[in-house]
Amino acid sequence: MNTVSDGNMQRLADSPNSLRALLIEDSENDTLLLVDYLEKAGFNLLWQRVETEQALIQALQQPWDIVFSDYTMPRFNGAQALTIVKQHDADIPFIFISGTIGEDIAVEGMKAGAQDYVMKGNLSRLVPAVRRELAEAQARRERRQAEQTLRKLSRVIEQTADSVYITDPEGIIQYVNPAFERLTGYTAAEAVGNTPALIKASWRDDKRMWETILSGQTFHETLVNRHKDGSQFYEEKIIAPLFDENQQITHFVSTGRDVTDRVQIEEARTRLLAILEATTDFVAIMHDDGHLRYLNKAGRRMVGLAETDDVDHWHLADSHPEWAVQQLLFEAFPVARRDGVWEGETAVLSANGHEIPVSQVVLSHHGAEGEAKFFSTIARDMTERKRFELELQRQATHDALTGLPNRVLLQDHLNSELGRAGRRNLLAAVLVLDIDNFKRINDSLGHVVGDQLLCSVAERLRACQRPNDTVARYGGDEFTIVMGECASMENILLAVHQLSATFETPIAVGGQDVYIGFSVGIAVYPHDGNDSDTLLKNADAAMYRAKGRGRNQSQFYTPDMNVRGQELLALETGLRRALSRNEFELYYQPQMAIASGRLVGFEALLRWNHPDKGIVSPIDFIPLLEETGMIVPVGEWVLRSACTHYRQCREAGQMPFRVSVNVSSRQFGDQSLVEMVRQILVEEKMPPEHLEIEITETTAMQDVQVAGEIFAALDALGVRLAIDDFGTGYSSLAYLKRFPLDVLKIDKAFVQDIEHDSNVQAIAEASITLGHKLGLEVVAEGVETLEQLQFLRRHDCDMIQGYYLSRPMPRQDMAQFIAAHEASPIVGLSRKGNV
Repeated sequence: MNTVSDGNMQRLADSPNSLRALLIEDSENDTLLLVDYLEKAGFNLLWQRVETEQALIQALQQPWDIVFSDYTMPRFNGAQALTIVKQHDADIPFIFISGTIGEDIAVEGMKAGAQDYVMKGNLSRLVPAVRRELAEAQARRERRQAEQTLRKLSRVIEQTADSVYITDPEGIIQYVNPAFERLTGYTAAEAVGNTPALIKASWRDDKRMWETILSGQTFHETLVNRHKDGSQFYEEKIIAPLFDENQQITHFVSTGRDVTDRVQIEEARTRLLAILEATTDFVAIMHDDGHLRYLNKAGRRMVGLAETDDVDHWHLADSHPEWAVQQLLFEAFPVARRDGVWEGETAVLSANGHEIPVSQVVLSHHGAEGEAKFFSTIARDMTERKRFELELQRQATHDALTGLPNRVLLQDHLNSELGRAGRRNLLAAVLVLDIDNFKRINDSLGHVVGDQLLCSVAERLRACQRPNDTVARYGGDEFTIVMGECASMENILLAVHQLSATFETPIAVGGQDVYIGFSVGIAVYPHDGNDSDTLLKNADAAMYRAKGRGRNQSQFYTPDMNVRGQELLALETGLRRALSRNEFELYYQPQMAIASGRLVGFEALLRWNHPDKGIVSPIDFIPLLEETGMIVPVGEWVLRSACTHYRQCREAGQMPFRVSVNVSSRQFGDQSLVEMVRQILVEEKMPPEHLEIEITETTAMQDVQVAGEIFAALDALGVRLAIDDFGTGYSSLAYLKRFPLDVLKIDKAFVQDIEHDSNVQAIAEASITLGHKLGLEVVAEGVETLEQLQFLRRHDCDMIQGYYLSRPMPRQDMAQFIAAHEASPIVGLSRKGNV
């Protein structure tokens, strides 16, 4: 057996016209003859002879181009050798070379897989047969390899996730893979024979696609296509032409991948980026060390960066103040890393270095392993909000008109002051100030001037307050001063005196000078209370006591003041039930004509007969009626009761006298007043000229136009109209002249001192003259002495009313009084009877 080393075999195999031949032959001489013949034929031969089955199997472990085999051998058989070789490699050419093989055996061998047979005695066919079989073997191998590759490619196409379809040159679909069916919803049967228009949602790229692929190039674009149900999807499409050996296009192969999610994510990212760039908020992306990766336009404007400036080298310290940097690095980032988000208030540095307050949110963004890869932040400018919050806080704690602290801030400052005074064993004082006669000033000069006056008062109070004092507007025309750090009562008294001195000079408002006085109530910590509520309540009670003593008075709190306050509270509670319980009564005070001494009428006066306290002074309950608004229903009761009493007197045969009824300011402003008077006159069958409606001078001048309309409507009913308390208000004579009045009543304040005070005498005389000039009857109220009566008679006053004539009397006493007066009237200057 001839063998060749592996190295020689490799060298020979690489040489031109080489042939690796395995010879199955028991005769060495026949083998050498065959080798010699092939070498002479030009083959560079590498060969090996085997003569047993075992040697054959071992030799087949090496590559061979061809196998030559004898058919009959002592220890082996050619048919067995053929079987073993074909089982090892069916493509290796196998040629029988034998001197004994017959035609039948040769045919059987050919059927079993042998390629040819050659007789040993005639080798002329051998070389052509070898060359033919080597070529065919190579073709078989290439064909099998191509088939295998085709099967692999077919499996790849069938199993790939990408959509694949193949069309002819005209674009008719000839094949679609399963991925196409899954992607589009069309089956292969529905697609084959159609064109790709089946799935097209847009023809926008069609022309460019055909130009590309017909030119032999590959078309690669993302297209918008549609599913069978009509819904659209994005497909990354590659279409390539296939060529034949003449470079003619035979087919087009289209592969597609559904990129809808990617496109939508990209579109969302683009929209998000557009939003981030359009938003007015500071938006940034940062590394965990604080260096910026991205900053939007608003952020760049905020910190003074141009749009072209690179932010990669920027750090939080370049865009935030130091305290905010520390807050973000050591608080916001750790919290966001742990919880995903951090929210808080920080600041951003503007281009000029000013701090811009911002509301900032920091978000952490994690990688696949859960670690924080970077942070994003959104910061919103809160400058306006902070300004608005400060303004809201100021509005909540300060009076809108004067700018002084209001009750809320006063309470806070007072509590703080009490805590400080308690710790330092000092006194603290609460002063409640009420402007004297502010209502008269406000009504006379108007609300605008009244507001100006309040602002001027506030300025003066600010000017005289000590550094640690608090001046507040408590409401309306009330102010409150909290004095702290008072070592003794002398400090408080000194402050009160200084307060009075501050307002000794007039305040110029509304084109005139106005003198201001205060009623001041004072409560001192800890003597008059240990908490703010108690001190304020007690100072308020002291203020009302000071107001009761007259104008421009101050009063320290005493415990009995609360007793009086409780009494008034109890009165108010009882007052709300008095009307329904018929506790109100009318008393009547007569009016006399001075010239004749005869009675001309009675003024109806309201009294409250309390079930426990008896007759309550009008001074105590009339203001309460005004404050609570009950004066309107009670006033209606007074008017109706007075007219009812008139009717009853007339029905009893008594001489009917004129009845005067006071109408409060609230009643006068009620639109239903005129209709109410008209209805009562009708129901009680009362002659309207016997009813006299009294309106105070101040009420008439509150709104001159409205007052004139109401006076005109009442005058049209025929009732008499009187101006009460004349001289206490600020009447304009021009307006007074325009009102359809009948009576002018001089206030008792200008009658009581008429005997001794020349100024009072002058006012009374002028009032009588004025009334007569205006064509009015003049009534003097509060006449108590003969001297007063004589003065009024000398100056031609028409009527008097007062204690000199009679105190107010209950209705049941009127008949006796009238009878007595008719029997003995007051004539001339002497009183002839005392009833």
